[in-house]
Amino acid sequence: MLSYGNSLQSRILLFILLFLGICPIINVGGFDAPILYLFIPLSLFVFLFILFKWIKVPFVIWIIMLFFILIMIEIVLSTYIGTITAFNEIMIPTDVIQYLARFLCILSYFVLIAKSKIDTSTFIRFFLIILILAMSVGILQWIPWGGQTLFINLYKFRDGSEQLAQLDRYISLRRVHGVAQMATANGGIAAFCFIFAYSVFGFFKKYKLLSLILMLFSLVNIVASQSRAGMLMLAFSIFTFYFVKIIIYRKGFKSTAMLLIGVSLIYLFGDSLYNSGNPFMVQLIYRWRVLFDDSGGVRMDQINFGLSLLSNAYQYIFGISRAFQNYSGLVFYLEIEPIDILVLYGALGFVLQYSLVIYLLVYFFKNFRWAITRPEILSLLIASFVGLLSYQVFSVGYFFFREIRIGLIPWILMGTAIGFFEKSKQECDSKSNISLH
Repeated sequence: MLSYGNSLQSRILLFILLFLGICPIINVGGFDAPILYLFIPLSLFVFLFILFKWIKVPFVIWIIMLFFILIMIEIVLSTYIGTITAFNEIMIPTDVIQYLARFLCILSYFVLIAKSKIDTSTFIRFFLIILILAMSVGILQWIPWGGQTLFINLYKFRDGSEQLAQLDRYISLRRVHGVAQMATANGGIAAFCFIFAYSVFGFFKKYKLLSLILMLFSLVNIVASQSRAGMLMLAFSIFTFYFVKIIIYRKGFKSTAMLLIGVSLIYLFGDSLYNSGNPFMVQLIYRWRVLFDDSGGVRMDQINFGLSLLSNAYQYIFGISRAFQNYSGLVFYLEIEPIDILVLYGALGFVLQYSLVIYLLVYFFKNFRWAITRPEILSLLIASFVGLLSYQVFSVGYFFFREIRIGLIPWILMGTAIGFFEKSKQECDSKSNISLH
């Protein structure tokens, strides 16, 4: 197996890569992209080294590679069929870059972790620090201070005018775009940060101060973003943690009691704030009421219009393609990601993409019991499982697969979790073989 670098070099490289993941997007050839996208050409060598078996990887990585390759082939087919049918010409499937970036991200972080001397505790500490910095962006955009405008322009949404225009409003009425540079997406990454911090706090039981800071900053970002999808994701994750604890520790009574007490206290606290006229709570409740009063609002219109575009067998199987969405002249958005995938990539794309999600969820879940004696690895597996599953709930309001600016962070965690788990399992197997001989 290939290994590289000493511990210090590997740690420095890891911290730099993690920090680059929360930097503002840059414009490359007319396209907005995260800085990490610049590493795609270099990361392709990682893929080639694995493909030619110069880097040995476990079975799980081969399956992930297969899924992503099939997904990207399907996107190319979707674009070919969709553009030939609609425009009688072939267009470049630029959306495949989003999937290629996630593919190479999970591979590269697996290799970085599995083939280096970075220890699990170091990664967890670095990741907590980086995510705290990420959540600090939203807070610094939200609260009035001298550098507020600087951070809004640094992580601006489009040209930044929309968020700058909110500065005249009461703070409770502002929607912060945060490190994700888009309010709804910021709510999602904030919920994900909370999930990671809670996993470390509850299962690793180290770095408690960093974990508490990250949980607090994450909650502030969810409130400041007024992201209903982020709130839904956070609520779902709490119930998911409840079931995970029961499965791992088999102590249903204590977990149930803690859940009921926690939910009751949150409800009573929120109800008290609302009845007292707290402007933040009033605004949050107002946004949910608007959604229910409109029966889903504009997103239901998006569903109906998107599905109406599927009119023949080819479109039901392969979809109409993202290129058609961009160049057809029809201005429409599909922010409910499962519908977006079904319409743009058809039933085949839908099955492939969600089969990858299911495979990863099963992989993380089935290894909980093995990792119970390694709490640092267990916390990563749980964070990956709860984060990935909860993001699918978030995707009813915004994108998971196609989120451009901050979308690689969950894949960084998953690649790292797989790397540490597989390396630890291999070390245990090697020790067992030595003891047998």
